[in-house]
Amino acid sequence: MYFFPANLTLSPIIKDNEKNVAGILLIQDTSFIKELQESTKQADHLTTLSALTTGMAHEIRNPLSGIRGSAQLLLKDLKTNEHREYMEIVITEVDRINRLIKKMMHLTRPAPDNFKPTNIHRVLEEILALEKETLKKKKGRFVQIYDPSLPSIEGNEDELKQVFLNLVKNAVEASPEGGEVRIVTQFSSNYTFRKTQDAPAMHNIIIEIIDSGSGMTDETLKKIFTPFFTTKKRGTGLGMVISLNIIESHNGKIKVNSKREVGTTVQVFLPVNKK
Repeated sequence: MYFFPANLTLSPIIKDNEKNVAGILLIQDTSFIKELQESTKQADHLTTLSALTTGMAHEIRNPLSGIRGSAQLLLKDLKTNEHREYMEIVITEVDRINRLIKKMMHLTRPAPDNFKPTNIHRVLEEILALEKETLKKKKGRFVQIYDPSLPSIEGNEDELKQVFLNLVKNAVEASPEGGEVRIVTQFSSNYTFRKTQDAPAMHNIIIEIIDSGSGMTDETLKKIFTPFFTTKKRGTGLGMVISLNIIESHNGKIKVNSKREVGTTVQVFLPVNKK
């Protein structure tokens, strides 16, 4: 049995001596609207986090530069290999923290202003070319199901590549031996986005990345956009947060569905200006 949130509207259409004897019952599935509202809440949390991390990132990077510079000077004067090894570890760890801070800075950057017409299929093909060998080592394969009539979108190509590289990498890592990762694109006019209340409505394209992995629990699914939350041993927990921020800056949405022992589907919605 399948349950979904719905709006019910009852309109009387026939009256007999002032009594309603017939009417129309309109049932509207609002599950998609509810999901987009949840995405908006995630974006609000992200805005709050961005304000906090801006100052923190700058304050941390300044002393880090001093620590790294001092460590490099000391490294030149150290005589024993053991002491030099310890100092190299200090420099390595400082560099790791600096990389993490750079990722945090992605959360605070303003929306890119160098948008231009972008072919999303070209973006995806470049990403798949990068990850093809990794999936082949697992005896897996990519399956592309593209809508050839898909229009171009206005976007920052480098930012979008970063998003889809992260999503495809996640799908490849989640795939079992011999599994497949499906990339599906389609045009949708069922739902529209608006940049502002007075702006014209925009249809959207949908990009789906579907893996056949073990899926996620409901608890994990709720936390995937939480900064620093990760299920990977060497993950930073910022990949999905940064991806969400970039897509939000493109006035789009990300939706994730996952089922244990079935797999995960990530849907990216990007607006297309209505012609």
